[in-house]
Amino acid sequence: MSSAIVSLVIAIVGVCGTLASAIFTQHLSQRAKTLELEHAERRSLAEQEAAEKQRKTDQLRSCYIQLNANDRNYRDAMLAYAYALKTGSPAEAEATDVATARRAQRDARAEAQMTVSEEVIGAEGQVNVQLTVAYRRLKRVQQEADASLREPLLEEVIRLLDEIIPMLSRARVIMRMELGVIDEPPPWY
Repeated sequence: MSSAIVSLVIAIVGVCGTLASAIFTQHLSQRAKTLELEHAERRSLAEQEAAEKQRKTDQLRSCYIQLNANDRNYRDAMLAYAYALKTGSPAEAEATDVATARRAQRDARAEAQMTVSEEVIGAEGQVNVQLTVAYRRLKRVQQEADASLREPLLEEVIRLLDEIIPMLSRARVIMRMELGVIDEPPPWY
């Protein structure tokens, strides 16, 4: 083989190697870009999922806050009204507070029924039942003209309202666990 042919073969191999390396480099670059885009898409989806989870948690927290606050406010308004009736003082302002608190509690409960877990609805449902029973008794007190009959009814209303405090505490523990504020219930639960 002559040196001209060897030079020609070396030149062809060199040119082919140079062209092949450009194609190979372009292929590797494309692959790296594809992997980078896939990674960015996965990261974007993860961020969207995290934002959606945070939005739902915030919505649930807000619902729990409203439900808890309105249950307590309704209870407190009825208790203030019961004590006003017990002392015999005019209780028109307290009656208005009870009506307002009752509507707010009903609205918060309606929203919660569409948002929260069955466990929370069950625990808060017990509170709601007790509030309803106390409200009915309070209405009977309003209609009772005989003061000697009103006194035991008022005592029963106050007892019913006092029993709500531990029920509210149990419901709050479930809410806090669902929100991840606590990992396990306290020892008294």
